[in-house]
Amino acid sequence: MRRSVAVIDYGAGNILNVLRAFLSQGIEAELVSEPQELRTYSHLVLPGVGSFVYGMEQLKQRKLGDEIVTFVQSGKPVLGICLGMQLLAQQGFENGTTNGLGLITGDIVHLRKNIVSNQQLRVPHTGWSPLAWRPGGYSSSSPHIKTAYFNHSYFLTNTLETETVATTSSGGVEIPAVIRSASILATQFHPEKSGEEGLRLLKAWSLEK
Repeated sequence: MRRSVAVIDYGAGNILNVLRAFLSQGIEAELVSEPQELRTYSHLVLPGVGSFVYGMEQLKQRKLGDEIVTFVQSGKPVLGICLGMQLLAQQGFENGTTNGLGLITGDIVHLRKNIVSNQQLRVPHTGWSPLAWRPGGYSSSSPHIKTAYFNHSYFLTNTLETETVATTSSGGVEIPAVIRSASILATQFHPEKSGEEGLRLLKAWSLEK
């Protein structure tokens, strides 16, 4: 097995931006859309922008969902970005209930369902936001990023405190920003759009074994 990164291409946006970010750091990375090819890579990235329902439909139609689960079970590093992070969760509540991949604890709900009274909540939550890191919650793949770029209307709830290593907030809503669960690293923000700090995170993660 060669040491390289598979960026899953499943028709859910921002795929090329993620690929270019890895390549800009001298990291061997390729777009992969065939499920049987994933097992030949050392690292896997599930990126994405858009609808939870559409994302899960595409993973199922392309028979990628089961392969992602198998990859995680093998213990190899997996990175979920934005929608990709959300698809790793247990369920999404957008236009009904849709099962996710069930690889991290939590459900995906709309930000407005958690609004705090007398607080202004802009949806989507877009732009640069500061991160609050849990003491001792980082690893080699989670450099201490001070601010990161977000663009989302839904977010992860009912997470485990031990797996939520960084948060941000909007309108009084605490938003899990970084999840660490076994071999999975998941970010609600876009590392590929988060400047030099985001690129350092991608590079550090690519060196995990």
